[in-house]
Amino acid sequence: MRRSFAAATALLGLLALPSAASAASTVSSWHMNETSGSTMVDSANDFDGTLKDVGLGVPAIFSPGYSFNGSSSVVTVPSTGWHNVPSNTTFTVGAYVRFPAIPTTSVGDFDLIRKGLSSTSGGHWKMEIFGNGKGYCQFRGSAGTATINTGPVLADNKWHGISCIKRNTSVSLVVDGVSYTTSKTVGGISNTARLTVGAKSTGGDWYKGVMDEVSITLG
Repeated sequence: MRRSFAAATALLGLLALPSAASAASTVSSWHMNETSGSTMVDSANDFDGTLKDVGLGVPAIFSPGYSFNGSSSVVTVPSTGWHNVPSNTTFTVGAYVRFPAIPTTSVGDFDLIRKGLSSTSGGHWKMEIFGNGKGYCQFRGSAGTATINTGPVLADNKWHGISCIKRNTSVSLVVDGVSYTTSKTVGGISNTARLTVGAKSTGGDWYKGVMDEVSITLG
């Protein structure tokens, strides 16, 4: 049986994403272990995604995972309020990634997971690999915008655990167990945008690499 995300992170030590507190609840858990078909299954709450040009069954942190081609691969999850960010609750999005090179200038950045664009009414959030090859978190909410882009360059074709965390008065980027935090009150994010994995909903910022074990938790 496929290990749970919590069990996976416990086993990975420094690679692990930060473990959720006992009060936290898993909103979505996409193991990315499908080897055929066009659906990314959410084992937590059935918020399934639709695959486009995504390679399945590739070796991953807990095999198998997904491969993104850097030009057309994307997963789209229909809009749900459960993927919005409450103003007074901790929100965490995380994934494991492996990629060999930083984004090219023509691509710009690698979008890993996002809900909304900079122009989206109600705010947006996203987790990226920025053009410098480092992790990137951005939350634009009702009380302000917080952005973090720091840590090591991750373009070494090795597995890295990345998460973005929005708390009441701070935002953190966590890379391989090391946390980088900025003090900022973001407020809530509530939009009707679709969630996308591997690119913008409109295309662009195409991720080129392998991804596994994407999750969203509250609390």
